[in-house]
Amino acid sequence: MRVDRLPYEELPEPTRQALQQRFGAHCPRADMETGNSAAFASVFFPAAGAPEFVKGLPLDHERIGELEAEATVNPFLPAFAPRVLWRHVAGGWLMIGFQGLTATPWAWFADDSDHLGPVAAALRELSLLPAPDGVRLTPWDRWGEYCDPADEGLLTGDRLVHSDPAATNFMVERGGRVWMIDWAWAMRGPAWIDAALWGFRLLLDGKQSVEDAARWARTIPAFAKAPREGVRVLAEAEARSWEDWREHGMTELDETITAARAWAAHWR
Repeated sequence: MRVDRLPYEELPEPTRQALQQRFGAHCPRADMETGNSAAFASVFFPAAGAPEFVKGLPLDHERIGELEAEATVNPFLPAFAPRVLWRHVAGGWLMIGFQGLTATPWAWFADDSDHLGPVAAALRELSLLPAPDGVRLTPWDRWGEYCDPADEGLLTGDRLVHSDPAATNFMVERGGRVWMIDWAWAMRGPAWIDAALWGFRLLLDGKQSVEDAARWARTIPAFAKAPREGVRVLAEAEARSWEDWREHGMTELDETITAARAWAAHWR
């Protein structure tokens, strides 16, 4: 579910005051246009110190658990995840401050992009990391309702999984350093899952062919060794999940579903 953005000026007065106490009343800032999980998202540029990215939600919002989960898992994440600097509750809102980044708004996934190699390298590194004890969410929690119960073992593992490797969740600095953001759906699962989902995103976000997307996905060794049946089950479940969102009234999903269906068909 997408979250409507609220301008800084429309935040509750106590929430604005808390931000002003931290950054000053006239601190330059830039509101973010990408992302759909926060009701407030802005980068602040204090005169003294590095930029900070602030995102927030009302405490009674149905997605507040995702923001809290992102803050909880942050200390256990790899170096290419921006650090959480602080969290604060004011005016009925939870605000979390992250390390600010000087990078592209998001990665470019086209087949001739120089971002693909650095992104693949980050996914290779991620596939090797064990999930910390605090990460309890599993792929079955997210996709199990779209699978045969007998397939649960195919989606079971102990690696740290981001689970949403969309182009908008990668930022690339000049020189090629990659940052992976928005870890609200971090989970424990097989090492190959992020690469499998990245393949779908190469179709959708990068307009690549299925064959090119599969070739890039295979540059992650965990995916190259993944059971084809597991990839098929995940790809089919991802396609069904988007179809389910459309049935529940979410609009403008035709392109997403077409890409998800093409990726799933490749693994049958």
